[in-house]
Amino acid sequence: MNAGKVLVFGEDTRSFLATVRSLGRRGVAVHVVPANLRAPALASRFIAAVHAPPPWMGDGAAWLAAVEALLRAERFDLVIPCNETALLPLQQHRARLGALARLAIPDDAAIAVLFDKHATRELAQRLGIPVSPGRLPLPGESAGDVLAALGMPVMVKPRRSYVLERLDRRGKVQFVSDAAELARLLPALPAGEHVLEGFFPGQGLGVSLLASGGRVLQAFEHHRVREDGSGSYYRVSAAVTPALLAACTKLVAALHYTGLGMFEFRRNPQTGAWVLLEVNARPWGSMPLPLGLGVDFPWRWYRLLTAGEEIPAVGYRVGVFGRNLVPDLHAVLAEAQARGAGQLAVFGRWLLELGRVVTGREIHDVLVRDDPRPALVELGQMLGEAARRGAARLPGWAALGRRRARGRLRAALRRAAADRQGAGEVRLVFVCLGNICRSPFAAALLAARLADRPRLRIGSAGMLPRPGRSTPPFGVQAAAAHGIDLAAHRSTYLFRAEAAAATLLVVFDAATRRAVLDRYPDLHARVIRLGDLFDGAEIADPIDGDAAVFAATYAAIAAAVAELERRMENLCHRF
Repeated sequence: MNAGKVLVFGEDTRSFLATVRSLGRRGVAVHVVPANLRAPALASRFIAAVHAPPPWMGDGAAWLAAVEALLRAERFDLVIPCNETALLPLQQHRARLGALARLAIPDDAAIAVLFDKHATRELAQRLGIPVSPGRLPLPGESAGDVLAALGMPVMVKPRRSYVLERLDRRGKVQFVSDAAELARLLPALPAGEHVLEGFFPGQGLGVSLLASGGRVLQAFEHHRVREDGSGSYYRVSAAVTPALLAACTKLVAALHYTGLGMFEFRRNPQTGAWVLLEVNARPWGSMPLPLGLGVDFPWRWYRLLTAGEEIPAVGYRVGVFGRNLVPDLHAVLAEAQARGAGQLAVFGRWLLELGRVVTGREIHDVLVRDDPRPALVELGQMLGEAARRGAARLPGWAALGRRRARGRLRAALRRAAADRQGAGEVRLVFVCLGNICRSPFAAALLAARLADRPRLRIGSAGMLPRPGRSTPPFGVQAAAAHGIDLAAHRSTYLFRAEAAAATLLVVFDAATRRAVLDRYPDLHARVIRLGDLFDGAEIADPIDGDAAVFAATYAAIAAAVAELERRMENLCHRF
């Protein structure tokens, strides 16, 4: 075994888990930085340590300080980001962090091309590589102009999936098949930030490779068996198509590229014509398939970057299927629901496919013999969520939720009363996703009603790492009707120190509860849902609503806060 130490950013059960397993099996000590600390992949036996620096936000100072301290303390051989939310901050501080550890990211010139769909298209066209008809929107053009040039349907793609200023939000590809919809969409597109592209029908293909100095060292091809707008959870290995490999070779040579990449193509099975769609210049979602077939991309990449070793290319079996079981099951369920009368055929086909495991023609992304725990955790979470949804339909479930929430409120206040270090102080924090609509209003309203309680500290925060945002005008208007002024409010993020110091974290819906516990799973007992103290209903985010939606939302919050106030008055005599 080879000694070594790496830091891997991510938490998914595809590219991240494949990278962790690849290096861990070779004896490398793998430390990880996940965003979701309840992710099933973290159950892998190959993870030596988990670190949780704050997410990138604002100017990134808190993230940079924490990551820099981590690199100084641990002295990693290599830092591998499996997603762009880590890659872009690492690129931003390449000089500073690269002095402490080698960074497994492309050079700036390659990032400028491969992480920009328009720039990728332009380079491909210069090299004679086919792409779908497409371009940037033209000023003042109509939907008719676009359709005349590109036909229908049209793909509206963000040039970059992520930008450093909004790492919490992935750019969404929109499939537009209606002229009226396109007419509504075009004026709202930020100038120069989207690509309009004609749809090329066919099957999705991927050519994965490792390159060094513009030379392809290893290639692997897969074909998508089932796919949706977010990718494919079922695919099959195939012999590398010479024309596709030649296109990849041209691109990596033009960029003098070093690193991993997965080149996405679409091929028409009737005509054989194909186009390049985009390039993933980082670990990619289908990586468990080549890894399971002996094409160990992460290990070869590690050796290339840390030792300069170019391991010779290896062959692999074709016709072997790779499945990410849980999301593939969700996709099959959705297909069956859409089919209606054809549901039995869908499930029958799926069960027959699973039989390929017995013949050795199918491998699974997550469930592997030497590291089964991530699959067991993932399956347990899926069954637990299904059980909760089923239980929510049972009579008395809402009443049980109210009893639990009220019990947690009582227990939290008793803990605060017994906490000598905290001097009997109650710290209540309202939490929503953005901290611009619901939580600041609820916090200000309760603080105003309990202003005579000197040991009561009431605040608000959000789970999106986007500080400094103001409350929307409709929110300011609706809050004013309740005597609350939110004009000066600016959003803040719920950092661990504040979350851990809180007596109670009050959320508004299941999504926020999940976001809190994904980041701080040890604080489960301190989280309650505001509606469970009142009528059991969730209070949805009004962010995209009009004045009437904000007024109704704030009325619901006011009613629930009044119930919280009443219960705290009964329980907080000493505060």
